Parts: sequence; C-alpha cells; structure tokens
Amino acid sequence: MSFILNNCMAISIIFVVILFVSIVFNNRIAALVISFVTVLFGSFLLLYAFAKISGFDAMDIQIKGIIIIGEGLILLVITSIFIAVQETKKKTV
Repeated sequence: MSFILNNCMAISIIFVVILFVSIVFNNRIAALVISFVTVLFGSFLLLYAFAKISGFDAMDIQIKGIIIIGEGLILLVITSIFIAVQETKKKTV
C-alpha cells in the first residue's frame, strides 16, 4: 500500500497517457473506462486517507486524492467532447 501512496501522482499520469493513447486509436470505451478509473482511484485515496492515516500524511494523501478526482473529471469531459465530435462527423458523412 505504501507503494501506491508514494507513487499516486505517477499512477494518475499513467492513466492520462493510457487515455490519450486510447483516444488516438479511437477506442471510446477504453477512454471512458480509464477516466472513470481515475476518478475511482482518487476517491479511493481520499477515503483511505480519512479512514486509515492520521497526521500530515493524511492531509497530503487527501489533497492528492482531490487533485486526482479533479483530473479524472476533466478527462471525462475531454472524452465526452471527443466522442460527441466523432458522432457528429459520422452523421454528416
């Protein structure tokens, strides 16, 4: 568990890279799943910090969890816009 807590920002960056790779390859389902997984990962960090950790370490993990949740929500919006643009292109062609 300490590996995840120490490297949570790197893990979220890997999620972002995987999301953009799935967008490049037009894999919509994978892009949506990765954005939801990012939000769930941030929620897990936030709730784990509330339940198990105390002191300033808890505050650090909580802030990182909130940042990752926000990142996941932004990725969800980007993915939704991408899918909407693709669908409008299909309808016009």
